[in-house]
Amino acid sequence: MTLYESIVLEVEQGALPRQLRATDLLGEDRRVIRQTPEGDVECYRIGFGFFKKSHIRTQMANAAQGTGYWVRAGQAPQYKRIAEGLYEVLGLNEQEETAVQAEAPEPMLAQVSLQAAPSIEARLVNHLIQTPFQIFDRKRRTLYPVQPVTGFKARLDAYFWPSPATGYSATEKVLDGFVVRARLLAADLDSNAGAVLQLFAEICEWGGVRLPTEDAQVVVDSLRLAQLGSRKQVAAMNGAWTKLYAMFYPDDFLIYDSRVATALLGLAEQALTDSEIELLRQRYPALGRVAGRGGSRPRATSTAWRNAYTCWAAQLDANALGQAMLAALNQVGPEQYRLRHLEATLFMEGY
Repeated sequence: MTLYESIVLEVEQGALPRQLRATDLLGEDRRVIRQTPEGDVECYRIGFGFFKKSHIRTQMANAAQGTGYWVRAGQAPQYKRIAEGLYEVLGLNEQEETAVQAEAPEPMLAQVSLQAAPSIEARLVNHLIQTPFQIFDRKRRTLYPVQPVTGFKARLDAYFWPSPATGYSATEKVLDGFVVRARLLAADLDSNAGAVLQLFAEICEWGGVRLPTEDAQVVVDSLRLAQLGSRKQVAAMNGAWTKLYAMFYPDDFLIYDSRVATALLGLAEQALTDSEIELLRQRYPALGRVAGRGGSRPRATSTAWRNAYTCWAAQLDANALGQAMLAALNQVGPEQYRLRHLEATLFMEGY
């Protein structure tokens, strides 16, 4: 399978956008070392094939419509150059083109029930509750917790950030403090812009991420866009912004960072059948991989998932999925949990 065919396969599977750069194919999660007669060779996995970095960096340019070396030599174009280093994949059939170009549909939330035929969201929750939890803490080089724990409450009690000395109870107090301050500031974002920026800086410090901007107006504008929850009006998105939105809109936004994204994909592949995974992807089409550092991320998956890093639509789909899972969770017993509780268990699951 050629590089072009491999790219087309991943576009069809939703793992790659139709417009992409060579760097989209060179992530650490794709990097492998292959043994050859000439020695070890660094390659990148795309579709079912493995390709060298040099080939990936030149192939799209050489096969670009009108400008590519191979195209000028008479070969059929495989890509269209959109901008410097940005190419659009050609050759998809009409149905595939429509699917790729179309805006991701609004999530279709199903009725959540834990009866005889539980929803896919409830199946994810069931798996989370019923599967024993224990990780190997790489930083401290020890198993955590010492013995595996089972059940949602036990998983929540096993949460820590940034070290086992700080459990969920302490973290919850910090987050509740952020939420209270955010609620007060939200009454007049423009007048409180400086304080909003300061709060954002503190949230980033707590989360161990870099403050993405020093411009208070950018932060205020992004909060307003996020509140709309529109797929057409895109808000800024990365591991810092998602934490900000979750503090200002705590009932609507899941912190969709690399660990939570990893947990959702892992739960789907472990708990759902192939047909159920397909249904999940139809219902939440923008969900995918978010690169991260530490723990076991990036984690290999058996299904080709799209790159969801900085993807606003993925944040909206994660919000919807999180709310559906929370509804399922709160049907299990008398305890009524919040989105932050579910998020904390996913955060640990995605280590």
